Amino acid sequence: MKKNLENVYEAQFKALQEEIAALQGQQDNNEREIAMDLAGGRMQDALLIMTGHQEMGKSQRDITAHLKTEIMEMEEDLIRQTKINGIVLVNCCVKTVEKGNKKMVQQHRLTGHCSFLDFQVEFELTDVQEDTTLVRTITDLNIVMDSTEFKDFSNFVSGVEDKRDLLLFFRTLRRFSDRCEDRRRTFQHFQEQVQEAVPHFPRMFPSMGSEKMENQEWKEKYPCVVSLPGGCRAEVMQIKSPKLAGCALTIYWSIEVTNEGDITPKIDLLTKMPEKVLEMDSRKVIENAPDSFQSLLRILGAEASIDTVIQSVAV
Repeated sequence: MKKNLENVYEAQFKALQEEIAALQGQQDNNEREIAMDLAGGRMQDALLIMTGHQEMGKSQRDITAHLKTEIMEMEEDLIRQTKINGIVLVNCCVKTVEKGNKKMVQQHRLTGHCSFLDFQVEFELTDVQEDTTLVRTITDLNIVMDSTEFKDFSNFVSGVEDKRDLLLFFRTLRRFSDRCEDRRRTFQHFQEQVQEAVPHFPRMFPSMGSEKMENQEWKEKYPCVVSLPGGCRAEVMQIKSPKLAGCALTIYWSIEVTNEGDITPKIDLLTKMPEKVLEMDSRKVIENAPDSFQSLLRILGAEASIDTVIQSVAV
């Protein structure tokens, strides 16, 4: 009885070995056929046909030309979008974490910059098919920015993450960047290096004098009056009198951002004067200077108003 069972087990074992060998042989044949298809280009052609890049009867040259045209059009469209919204994407990564018949979840990571503001956005996108409607939602959002010096904007970013409103973030980022650029250009205007070129006119050929510029000198526009402690991208400009020690004015230019993405530039004039100077100011000119500066802003604008303040101190 025991010997009969051993014979049965041995026969079943041999049958399993033969079946495994047959399956391995079939797998080897399949791999060889796939390799031949890849070498011959048939699989590549099939994939191109499935994706709409190839039609029956088209040559490989036509396919390549078509793909090159599509790439050029996408690059041109990207350039147009960058010019319109000012946002430059440097890197984009997509990872599919779940995929089913009616639901797909993907993780996205975008890295780029808008003017001098660098950002990295990570979000999870969920697509759910409901009958004939595709419902797409952002289920997780994380924004990383080096904007610690912008307190209001950091608070805005935190609110965007809570609301998972990616469109609001990019729309506000562009407007905030534009207002920062306005401030930078204005501050830099008062510390930029101004090149004063004195033309040299040859006596014999006066008409050629415009082609040669000599005796070039460089100087700061306001060398002893204006200083930017935090650089031209910071919020503060200091204006010090070169003749009256201790007399200083400060331009504080902040950019306020609400949770709804509303942006409001705010420019204030702060005064710092010695007690003796304040006692001599019988007309309260220094005390009323901040209010007078606000009136100048409404009439002249930021640059002309700041220039007026600087000239009054520099005299």
